[in-house]
Formats: sequence, structure tokens, C-alpha cells
Amino acid sequence: MVLKNTETTYKTIQGKRTGKRSSRILVPEAEGAMNNLKKSVASEFGINFTDNYKGNLSARQCGKVGGEMVRRIIEQMKQEIAQSPERFRH
Repeated sequence: MVLKNTETTYKTIQGKRTGKRSSRILVPEAEGAMNNLKKSVASEFGINFTDNYKGNLSARQCGKVGGEMVRRIIEQMKQEIAQSPERFRH
């Protein structure tokens, strides 16, 4: 049996923004580095991420940038773990 969602309702709280992104930077000092990485990856793909407004970009473009960022961060962590595994043991 397939259920169809025919109506989507959104709860609006006065003074609160809805549609707030769920991801957040846990280390505030890393925000600048993450933005630099995002801009670097986007420019390699020929995507303009310099403006604040990104409504003209497709979900595919944004996902491509985000996916590549994750790949690079994971690769960097793998290299750090390989270089000093004792640092990451409990």
C-alpha cells in the first residue's frame, strides 16, 4: 500500500525562520575555512558561489559542491590518521 501525502503543512512560529538549514558548523573557528573550501570547489566546477544569493543554482550544482567538500574532508582525515594513528586512539 502506498500512502500519498496530498497536503503538506508547515508550522510557522512568529519571529522564527522556517526552512532553517539543519547543518551547522560545530567549531565556529572553522567557518572561514569551510567557506574557502566551498568557494574553491565551486570555482573548480565553474559554479559561482561568491554571492550570498544562491537561488539561481540547481540542487544538483549545490550537491556536487557539497559532495566534493565531504570527499576532500574525509581524505584529509584519512591522511592525518595514517600519519599519526596514536592521536586518534582512545
